[in-house]
Amino acid sequence: MEITEIRTTDVSTDSWGEFVEFPLVTVMSGYEEYNNADGDNPQARRKWMGPVGDVVVEVETDAGITGYGAGNWATGAISTIVEETLSKLVVGEDPADRERLWDMMYRATIPFGRKGAAIEAISAVDLALWDIAGKEAGKPVYELLGGKTKDEIPAYASNLHPVDYEKLASEAQQYAEAGFEAMKLRFRYGPEAGRKGMKENEAIVETVRDAVGDEIAIAGDAYMGWSVRYAKKMLDRLEPYDMEWVEEPVIPDDIDGYAEVREAAPMPISGGEHEFTRWGHKELLERDALDILQPDVHRCGGLTELLKIDSMASAHDVPVIPHSGTNPHLHFIAASTNAPMAEYFPIPEWYEERQNEEKESTYADAIYANPPNAENGAIPVPEGPGTNSELNREALEHFRVE
Repeated sequence: MEITEIRTTDVSTDSWGEFVEFPLVTVMSGYEEYNNADGDNPQARRKWMGPVGDVVVEVETDAGITGYGAGNWATGAISTIVEETLSKLVVGEDPADRERLWDMMYRATIPFGRKGAAIEAISAVDLALWDIAGKEAGKPVYELLGGKTKDEIPAYASNLHPVDYEKLASEAQQYAEAGFEAMKLRFRYGPEAGRKGMKENEAIVETVRDAVGDEIAIAGDAYMGWSVRYAKKMLDRLEPYDMEWVEEPVIPDDIDGYAEVREAAPMPISGGEHEFTRWGHKELLERDALDILQPDVHRCGGLTELLKIDSMASAHDVPVIPHSGTNPHLHFIAASTNAPMAEYFPIPEWYEERQNEEKESTYADAIYANPPNAENGAIPVPEGPGTNSELNREALEHFRVE
């Protein structure tokens, strides 16, 4: 079999819906014009995230098999890298030669890569190659990864946004009643909000804990928006709430800071969503910076690289809970003994009710034809050949960025 063509489609951040506008602390919250902690600047994140949220990559072969992959963010740079560099390397090659092609793509992009957009572009192509492999074999990709280690995939509900305390409590209860045994909230404030912000962050955690009781695991995401000093103070305040983990307390390159926070924290610390390749994750592991590793297969280098990262993490006795719960992640989790659960984004009932009243939905998990669907707090292991990443062409065209 031979690769004959690669196509890319830039997908707007509009496909993520209004959730991109909800209040939460982010890596940019220290700048007033990009801060929406109080909910009065809903366009704040769109200003710096750019118009392109995902780039879909389609790899065609002369056998009539097309593989699908996607890279995340990079504001369209992924398309340029795929079209101008990676396509020249892989068109005409055998798609089964994944290790060789990965190494070629990585080496060719070293002058402008190693992290960020170049690795995200490689991730998208690599995922498409795995999709082709599964389709050619007539098997789901998890079978090519060694087979199932679990019959269903436990999931944690990950859409708790602090829009207001009443809705936050109601949403948490909704997820608990739906069978989720774990959930993740978002913090609202960082160092720029001082002690008042700390008090509000604590109130968010307290609201969720009071809503679901002691039997539900609660995690929290700071999305790189804290400093080391702030994180240590904030996490001390949160000790009474028995948190399962706190995610990305500092910027990803501050590995010394991660290690310092982890050593002082009364709960586990997670991260890795914004790290790249085995080499980046190797440093996190060797420096004991994290308790939980959270690579994203659409960013870290694809499945070929995620398997290497998982092996290293397992050797360090660090579990892998990938960022986001896309179908490629589910295949990985299904086949890994070191990946205990998936992230999942249920839609809050209060949000669905509001959209029904307005007769228009602005949320879409739409570019894929068969997105994951949790039942009683778990996601069925994907079946069917490939990575189950078939596209919803109508939605893809709707959210296309020209």
